[in-house]
Amino acid sequence: MIRKLPSGRWQVDIRQDGRGSKRLRKSFDSKAEAKRFEQHMLLRKGEEQAWNPSKDRRRLTDLIQQWYDSHGHTLKDGASRKKKLDDIAQRLRNPRATAFKVSHFATYRRLRMENDGVGENTLNHEHTYLSAVFNELIRQDEWTHPNPLKNLRKFKLDEQELAFLSQDQINRLLEECKASSNPSLYHVTRLALATGARWSEAEGVTRSNFTPYRVTYNYTKSGKSRSVPISEKLYKELIEEVPFVSCSAAFRKAIERAEINLPRGQLTHVCRHTFASHFIMKGGDILTLQKILGHSDIKLTMRYAHLSPQHLQKVVRFAPIG
Repeated sequence: MIRKLPSGRWQVDIRQDGRGSKRLRKSFDSKAEAKRFEQHMLLRKGEEQAWNPSKDRRRLTDLIQQWYDSHGHTLKDGASRKKKLDDIAQRLRNPRATAFKVSHFATYRRLRMENDGVGENTLNHEHTYLSAVFNELIRQDEWTHPNPLKNLRKFKLDEQELAFLSQDQINRLLEECKASSNPSLYHVTRLALATGARWSEAEGVTRSNFTPYRVTYNYTKSGKSRSVPISEKLYKELIEEVPFVSCSAAFRKAIERAEINLPRGQLTHVCRHTFASHFIMKGGDILTLQKILGHSDIKLTMRYAHLSPQHLQKVVRFAPIG
């Protein structure tokens, strides 16, 4: 624990190995220094416990490099994921892999939240990435021990509300996009709203992605191409405007000018949510929507099911009182 002393200094008071172990007290001029020292001592515990290490002397960064060389480089985000993994390993003080325990990562998560203000969703991603390294090396017989993170539960997150725009908000937004100095903003926004595309997919189309009267998205998140029909009018207008220039920053400003408030992290994704929500509200079916959005798991698409007119009618019909 960390507490402020009457002198104004900050004291770290910990027992590295729990009750009954040697008590360590040390004071610092600032609370930040005290937190850094606490993190240092808790994360070093694994190293000190490995007084009789096994022959496998690889450290976390060695496993990460081995994972990247054998598998990670094949992933679309392989290079960026390796960098994230290396950063995690360094924050964990890069322990020997055989000394790395679930309690170390549990402590790491707590300190990341308390000291760095990192959110639970980010920490769940870090947990997934690091656990995947051990799982892949186990599959390749390059790691003969259990996955140390196997039994650590991830944080349970509240399901975030998926914001979508009303027809009035759509009209206001398109007017602001049309008035923007960015030549592509209006067209990219319409394409995203008309097809449920991710912003990067809509922004990245070229003339070759269009055929009468549909657009095909390649290099998608799932790695699978998908084609979505569009109106003849929209096709003829967009085919004359591609390729588009980057316009996500201009979209943010258009949202602000249209006085639309969105949940954190749902800026450009609101076009995708809006398409899906209106599709279901107007009677579209979930399986078709799944194909349009390119969801590999129907559970993702089912988030929009409650908007279905049939769903709402069943609530009224089957409720215990009317």
